[in-house]
Amino acid sequence: MADGVIVVGTYEGALLGFSAKEGKQKFGYAPHQGCVKALHCNKIGRLVSGGADHSAKLFDLKLGVELVSLQEHDDTVNCVEFWRTTTLVTGSNDGYVCIWRCHDWEMLFKFHAHKSAVVSVAVHPSGRIMASCGRDLSVRLWDLTRGTSAAHLSIETVAEALEWSPSGNHIAVLSARELSVLDAKTGDLAKFSDSSVGTFLHVPLTALLFLTDELVVLGDGKGELRILRFTPGTSSLQVVCSLPAEGNRARIKSMTRTTEDDAGVVFVVGTSSGVVEIWRFTAVDGSATDSSTFKQLLEVNTGARLTCMAAWMEDAVETKASKRMRMRHRKAAEKSAVTAATGVKPQKKTQVRKQNQKGRRRNK
Repeated sequence: MADGVIVVGTYEGALLGFSAKEGKQKFGYAPHQGCVKALHCNKIGRLVSGGADHSAKLFDLKLGVELVSLQEHDDTVNCVEFWRTTTLVTGSNDGYVCIWRCHDWEMLFKFHAHKSAVVSVAVHPSGRIMASCGRDLSVRLWDLTRGTSAAHLSIETVAEALEWSPSGNHIAVLSARELSVLDAKTGDLAKFSDSSVGTFLHVPLTALLFLTDELVVLGDGKGELRILRFTPGTSSLQVVCSLPAEGNRARIKSMTRTTEDDAGVVFVVGTSSGVVEIWRFTAVDGSATDSSTFKQLLEVNTGARLTCMAAWMEDAVETKASKRMRMRHRKAAEKSAVTAATGVKPQKKTQVRKQNQKGRRRNK
């Protein structure tokens, strides 16, 4: 596995970066005042963090610099998500969702998505629509090209997380009591709930992740990781296996999928105790029958009270457009550094060219 960076957020407002290959700490930085609520990385090493200080902050993991701080929200930023390298979505306790253009961080749309806090957002792989859920017991679909509502669904319990499958054909909705997977084409709905639901010993469901279109990783409050299979046409999700842990695994706080290659799918699991586990799903045909198709690659004890997590692998493919964008941000970061050090704003090339032309005329 190529090296990369696992970034964890903490209750103290810090971001800690660790090597995905060796587990050694690469950096530590405290950009937020208060809890870090959400993290997400795109393929070219952009990291966005949302915090209790009402801000979303952008970083370049390759350069190790902070790019910009977005201050549009009036309350805690609960959820952040990139779509590829062009679009960023942020959602807040104020009920608003903002759509940002990554080229220059201009806000394209801002709309009141929910009557109460926005809990989670999930952008469809096509980039055309987005799902959001809020504390107002609703899940909504949005047209990202216009910033308008496309559909509305009322639910019985508050949804804690949303995620589209890799193909975009299925969407998963997670609450503390139940996981629901909907086939967007046929409307088939399959559900899973723990046997302890409704009892005094109820264990909340806390995190989900699509490995493939049919396989979902489900984490809960006691640290159990279950692999579930979704079969279109059925009304329930089948438990395939559970992933073992050395000792007692703490509450699952966050999961993220990183790379997919001939060797399988790599995904990362973060727990409330600060332990991060890196796993590889090795089934070539994408199916799983037991835990033997899963291999733990690394376990890192960050020593932090983990609230959220993101991962970026350095072998991610960089497109020409992404490279141009990265160079623009690098130049912008260099100009900002010059301005901060000298107090003089660097001139644009056109301004310098015009001044040179004026100087030549005077000399003549």
